[in-house]
Amino acid sequence: MRTGTTQMLMLRNSNPQTGLEAKFSMEFAMAAALVAGRVGLAELTDEFVRRPEIAVNVGKVKCTTVDETIPGLPMAPDDRVSVVLADGKVIEHPPVAYAKGSWERPLDREELLEKFLDCATRRLDCNHAQALFDQLWDIAELPSVRKLLLIEFRQHA
Repeated sequence: MRTGTTQMLMLRNSNPQTGLEAKFSMEFAMAAALVAGRVGLAELTDEFVRRPEIAVNVGKVKCTTVDETIPGLPMAPDDRVSVVLADGKVIEHPPVAYAKGSWERPLDREELLEKFLDCATRRLDCNHAQALFDQLWDIAELPSVRKLLLIEFRQHA
Protein backbone atom coordinates (compact mmCIF):
# COMPACT_ATOMS: atom_id res chain seq x y z
CA MET A 1 0.00 0.00 0.00
CA ARG A 2 1.30 3.43 -0.92
CA THR A 3 -0.34 6.61 0.25
CA GLY A 4 0.56 10.11 1.37
CA THR A 5 2.39 11.13 4.50
CA THR A 6 -0.68 13.01 5.75
CA GLN A 7 -2.92 10.00 5.32
CA MET A 8 -0.49 7.79 7.25
CA LEU A 9 -0.35 10.35 10.07
CA MET A 10 -4.11 9.82 10.43
CA LEU A 11 -3.81 6.05 10.01
CA ARG A 12 -1.13 5.84 12.68
CA ASN A 13 -1.92 2.46 14.29
CA SER A 14 0.09 -0.14 12.42
CA ASN A 15 -0.74 -2.96 14.86
CA PRO A 16 -4.10 -2.18 16.47
CA GLN A 17 -5.30 -4.14 19.49
CA THR A 18 -8.74 -2.57 19.90
CA GLY A 19 -11.63 -1.57 17.66
CA LEU A 20 -10.88 2.09 18.32
CA GLU A 21 -7.24 1.71 17.28
CA ALA A 22 -8.36 -0.25 14.20
CA LYS A 23 -10.37 2.74 12.97
CA PHE A 24 -7.03 4.46 12.41
CA SER A 25 -5.09 1.62 10.81
CA MET A 26 -4.45 1.04 7.12
CA GLU A 27 -2.92 -2.32 7.98
CA PHE A 28 -6.10 -3.38 9.75
CA ALA A 29 -8.33 -2.16 6.92
CA MET A 30 -6.38 -4.26 4.43
CA ALA A 31 -6.36 -7.31 6.72
CA ALA A 32 -10.09 -7.03 7.47
CA ALA A 33 -10.86 -6.72 3.77
CA LEU A 34 -8.89 -9.91 3.14
CA VAL A 35 -10.47 -11.86 6.02
CA ALA A 36 -14.05 -10.56 6.02
CA GLY A 37 -14.35 -9.10 2.53
CA ARG A 38 -15.38 -5.76 4.03
CA VAL A 39 -14.59 -3.22 6.72
CA GLY A 40 -17.75 -2.19 8.54
CA LEU A 41 -18.85 -1.68 12.10
CA ALA A 42 -18.93 -5.43 12.75
CA GLU A 43 -15.21 -5.57 12.00
CA LEU A 44 -14.36 -2.62 14.24
CA THR A 45 -14.73 -4.54 17.49
CA ASP A 46 -12.03 -5.60 19.93
CA GLU A 47 -12.99 -9.24 19.38
CA PHE A 48 -12.62 -9.06 15.58
CA VAL A 49 -9.40 -7.04 15.77
CA ARG A 50 -7.83 -9.68 18.03
CA ARG A 51 -8.69 -12.65 15.81
CA PRO A 52 -5.53 -14.62 14.91
CA GLU A 53 -6.13 -14.39 11.16
CA ILE A 54 -6.34 -10.61 11.44
CA ALA A 55 -3.01 -10.43 13.28
CA VAL A 56 -1.36 -12.66 10.67
CA ASN A 57 -2.62 -10.51 7.81
CA VAL A 58 -1.88 -7.18 9.54
CA GLY A 59 1.73 -8.36 9.67
CA LYS A 60 1.76 -8.90 5.91
CA VAL A 61 0.69 -5.33 5.05
CA LYS A 62 3.48 -2.94 4.18
CA CYS A 63 2.70 0.76 3.88
CA THR A 64 4.89 3.29 2.15
CA THR A 65 4.37 7.01 1.81
CA VAL A 66 5.07 9.78 -0.65
CA ASP A 67 5.52 13.44 0.16
CA GLU A 68 3.95 14.52 -3.14
CA THR A 69 0.61 16.32 -2.57
CA ILE A 70 -2.35 17.62 -4.54
CA PRO A 71 -1.77 21.35 -5.17
CA GLY A 72 -3.35 23.27 -2.30
CA LEU A 73 -4.12 20.13 -0.28
CA PRO A 74 -2.02 18.02 2.10
CA MET A 75 -3.11 14.70 0.52
CA ALA A 76 -1.21 12.53 -1.95
CA PRO A 77 -2.53 12.67 -5.52
CA ASP A 78 -3.45 8.97 -5.36
CA ASP A 79 -3.24 5.77 -3.36
CA ARG A 80 -1.89 2.51 -4.74
CA VAL A 81 -2.32 -1.09 -3.70
CA SER A 82 -0.38 -4.09 -4.87
CA VAL A 83 -0.56 -7.67 -3.64
CA VAL A 84 2.32 -10.10 -3.81
CA LEU A 85 1.01 -13.67 -4.09
CA ALA A 86 2.72 -16.70 -2.57
CA ASP A 87 4.18 -17.58 -5.99
CA GLY A 88 5.72 -14.11 -6.27
CA LYS A 89 3.21 -12.79 -8.82
CA VAL A 90 2.26 -9.15 -8.20
CA ILE A 91 -1.29 -7.88 -8.71
CA GLU A 92 -1.59 -4.10 -8.90
CA HIS A 93 -4.74 -2.03 -8.69
CA PRO A 94 -4.79 1.13 -10.81
CA PRO A 95 -4.02 4.27 -8.77
CA VAL A 96 -7.03 5.61 -6.84
CA ALA A 97 -7.17 9.39 -6.98
CA TYR A 98 -10.23 9.82 -4.76
CA ALA A 99 -11.56 7.45 -2.13
CA LYS A 100 -15.04 6.02 -2.61
CA GLY A 101 -17.36 8.20 -0.57
CA SER A 102 -15.30 11.36 -1.05
CA TRP A 103 -16.82 14.56 -2.40
CA GLU A 104 -15.29 13.79 -5.79
CA ARG A 105 -16.53 10.18 -5.82
CA PRO A 106 -19.73 10.04 -3.77
CA LEU A 107 -21.55 6.87 -2.80
CA ASP A 108 -24.65 6.07 -4.81
CA ARG A 109 -28.03 5.44 -3.15
CA GLU A 110 -27.49 1.68 -2.75
CA GLU A 111 -24.02 2.16 -1.23
CA LEU A 112 -25.37 4.79 1.17
CA LEU A 113 -28.24 2.47 2.11
CA GLU A 114 -25.83 -0.37 2.86
CA LYS A 115 -23.72 1.90 5.05
CA PHE A 116 -26.78 3.40 6.76
CA LEU A 117 -28.23 -0.05 7.51
CA ASP A 118 -24.88 -1.21 8.89
CA CYS A 119 -25.12 1.61 11.43
CA ALA A 120 -28.86 1.94 12.05
CA THR A 121 -29.68 -1.75 12.49
CA ARG A 122 -27.65 -1.74 15.68
CA ARG A 123 -30.63 0.10 17.24
CA LEU A 124 -33.52 -0.37 14.78
CA ASP A 125 -34.95 -3.40 13.06
CA CYS A 126 -34.13 -3.62 9.37
CA ASN A 127 -37.59 -2.58 8.12
CA HIS A 128 -37.66 0.46 10.39
CA ALA A 129 -34.13 1.45 9.36
CA GLN A 130 -35.01 1.05 5.66
CA ALA A 131 -38.12 3.23 6.09
CA LEU A 132 -36.09 5.87 7.93
CA PHE A 133 -33.46 5.84 5.19
CA ASP A 134 -36.17 6.34 2.56
CA GLN A 135 -37.50 9.31 4.49
CA LEU A 136 -34.04 10.82 4.91
CA TRP A 137 -33.27 10.30 1.22
CA ASP A 138 -36.33 12.43 0.36
CA ILE A 139 -36.17 14.70 3.41
CA ALA A 140 -36.98 17.78 1.32
CA GLU A 141 -40.43 16.25 0.73
CA LEU A 142 -41.23 15.88 4.45
CA PRO A 143 -43.58 18.55 5.78
CA SER A 144 -41.76 18.44 9.13
CA VAL A 145 -38.80 16.60 10.65
CA ARG A 146 -41.28 15.53 13.34
CA LYS A 147 -42.53 13.05 10.75
CA LEU A 148 -39.23 11.15 10.76
CA LEU A 149 -39.61 7.57 11.93
CA LEU A 150 -37.56 7.99 15.09
CA ILE A 151 -40.12 6.86 17.69
CA GLU A 152 -38.52 3.44 18.30
CA PHE A 153 -35.08 5.03 18.39
CA ARG A 154 -36.18 7.62 20.97
CA GLN A 155 -37.57 4.83 23.19
CA HIS A 156 -34.18 3.07 23.26
CA ALA A 157 -31.97 6.15 23.49
